[in-house]
Amino acid sequence: MTVDLNHLLAVFFGGFVLLFALWRRRSSLHMIPGPESPSWTYGNMLDLLLPPIYGSNEFAWQKTYGMAYRIRGCFGQTRLVISDPLALQHVIRSANFDHAQRKKAANVALYGAGSVPSMKGEEHRRLRAGLAVGFTASSIAEYQSALERIARKISDQFDARQQEESVNVCPLMGNAALAAAAELVFGGEKLDESLIADIVKIMPRWPGQSKSELLIDGIGAIFPLFFKAATLYLQSFTLLREVESHATRVARQIFKAKATAIERGEVDLHLGHGHDLYTRMLLSAPNNKKKLSDEEVIAQTSVFLIAGHETTAGTLSFALLELARHPDFQQKLREELALNQGSIVYDSLPLLNAFIKESLRIYPAAALRERVAVKDDFIPLSEPIITTTGKRITEIPVRRGEQVTLALASYHRLEKFWGEDAESFNPYRWIDGKISPGEAIGPYANLWRFAVLEMQVMLCELIRHFSFGLPLNETVRIKIANTLHPTDANGEKCLRLCVGRVGERID
Repeated sequence: MTVDLNHLLAVFFGGFVLLFALWRRRSSLHMIPGPESPSWTYGNMLDLLLPPIYGSNEFAWQKTYGMAYRIRGCFGQTRLVISDPLALQHVIRSANFDHAQRKKAANVALYGAGSVPSMKGEEHRRLRAGLAVGFTASSIAEYQSALERIARKISDQFDARQQEESVNVCPLMGNAALAAAAELVFGGEKLDESLIADIVKIMPRWPGQSKSELLIDGIGAIFPLFFKAATLYLQSFTLLREVESHATRVARQIFKAKATAIERGEVDLHLGHGHDLYTRMLLSAPNNKKKLSDEEVIAQTSVFLIAGHETTAGTLSFALLELARHPDFQQKLREELALNQGSIVYDSLPLLNAFIKESLRIYPAAALRERVAVKDDFIPLSEPIITTTGKRITEIPVRRGEQVTLALASYHRLEKFWGEDAESFNPYRWIDGKISPGEAIGPYANLWRFAVLEMQVMLCELIRHFSFGLPLNETVRIKIANTLHPTDANGEKCLRLCVGRVGERID
């Protein structure tokens, strides 16, 4: 059952205003400089999360107020936004901060209560350690041939559409990423078409992507029990739970079939079969001291299928956009690949890997993340700031319950760390030695190792065979819905590019 948001808000709003007046105390963040709030109801949240183009306000605020500044949340709440690397490191690692209510609820709804993103502390670490058998360097390398096969199929799809005036690459990259995720988890089992449709439609409906849900989020920041109750009825959370349930049903069937095959001796890892995560977990179980139960393994399926698919598809789409914007660099990549025929060692392609790193820098999968203080704390700063009272401080006090936004995309645009051209797409910054190891992206662990290989394989295939250009009068907008994705003028996920065979002219 779902409930109209306007009705839900009307029921709670009167009591909320009264309780809020009693609850509110002066925030410790009031002396931190920040932008003016255009609205008591929404604060700066519409400008941060729902602007026409993501980052148009956030990046301007960083230039004006620096790496730590205050914004207003809904109903006059005070929030802290940080891109200072020392502050980011502290908040991410400290037990004094937890995921915000919306993120925790979305993780449980979409990935399940027993998934890695939903667990904390020792249980979280135990699950990660138990899954490590499927993500060693040697394990990842064995996925290469399967990924190359998927890349050739996607190449055929591009080939079939190259006569079109322009091609929307988003669904093609989504198909590639979802096929790769299925290969990783199931070993190439064909996914149910209805499950594919469910997965594809999730992200545009991610919680928090409407004005009404921002208000629900604002109330939940003050009254967590209200938010927990609201998620039982909100349509976006209902959709997430339905997809998680669907994915788990499919996963349980496939896992059971693989377990039966192993019992019968029908899978032999050494003969080139069973390179998927499920089979590896089953085969390693007798000798694995960190063994996970069957249900614990199955519970991670939504994480790999949905989180892995969406982040990689977005990065690949943006990478193709930058290829289209930089035809000279596109040609240099093609020349690098021409020198590496036959069996490719993907990590030995400096231009390609610099290109991938720069794509991840400009379009980070986790552009914005939110944390809430569960205890009073002090957040250290790498550089002092001047408060509105003129005081110079090197740490910011936060009180229990206050919200902190981790502006990771903003950090990636700091000239101090990335150079004067920090806002420009420049892969050479990863080659010329100007970036210190502390700023570099990586090393990649677990799912990211697989995602990087997937991007290497897919981009190699496409760059070798196709050229990409920008259509005339085509405007690309960037939207955030948990991850970044390109949209058209109507806000729909879309990236149209001119695609031609290498050697052909594209206009």
